[in-house]
Parts: sequence; structure tokens; C-alpha cells
Amino acid sequence: MSDPKDIKLATEDKALLHAAQTGENCVEVTPELFKTLRENLDARQKDIDERYPALVEACDYETRLAIVAWVFKAIVDHAIEGGTFRYLIYDRLGFDVDAYVPLYSAGGMTISNEFDLSPKDATDEDA
Repeated sequence: MSDPKDIKLATEDKALLHAAQTGENCVEVTPELFKTLRENLDARQKDIDERYPALVEACDYETRLAIVAWVFKAIVDHAIEGGTFRYLIYDRLGFDVDAYVPLYSAGGMTISNEFDLSPKDATDEDA
């Protein structure tokens, strides 16, 4: 997404995300903004669908294996210790806000919400 239009849209998304996270700045939500956000999300998804498989294929076997093992460990640690989807992708995996959409669309939110390997209290077993 190197087109200047795409960069502008990503900037608008970041401004909205910042306002939602911090309560700082005012973002006027209009039908046009929703339309712009939808178009941006669609463009991002198209880019992901077109480029990501080739990026993965360009990696040699050992690199893919190391990356997947590292991700699996982070997911299991997350399942044991808990945390939000944002904690998983930003803190455990070390990504920035631009990773939210591709990781969400790949099922990251489901993984974050569904896996719970935390130790259960005796009272939990009786329930």
C-alpha cells in the first residue's frame, strides 16, 4: 500500500483509533467517514489476500518453521496467562497498530478469545 491515497486513509484510521483509545481529539463520525473506512478496510483486505501468500512462499522452510513455532509459543503463553487481543499482537508479538486488521481478519481475535489454558480453581471445577 504505497499509494499516497492509501497512506492518507491509514492516517485517518490511526487518528480514529487514537481518539477511541485515549479519548483525546475529536473525530466527527459521518456517513462519509464510514464509507472511507469501509473502502480502506476493503483495500487492505484485498492487499492482504494478494500479497501475503507470496510473502510466506518466499520464505524458506526453516524460516517459516521458526516463525510458526514462535507464534505458537506466544499463543500458548497468551492462553495460559491471559490478556486482550491487542495485548497479544502488540506486546507478545511486537506488532504496531497497522497489524490489527490483517491479524484480526486472519482469526487472531478468535484465538485470543477462545483459548484459555489458565489453571482452574477447585470452585471452577465444581461449577
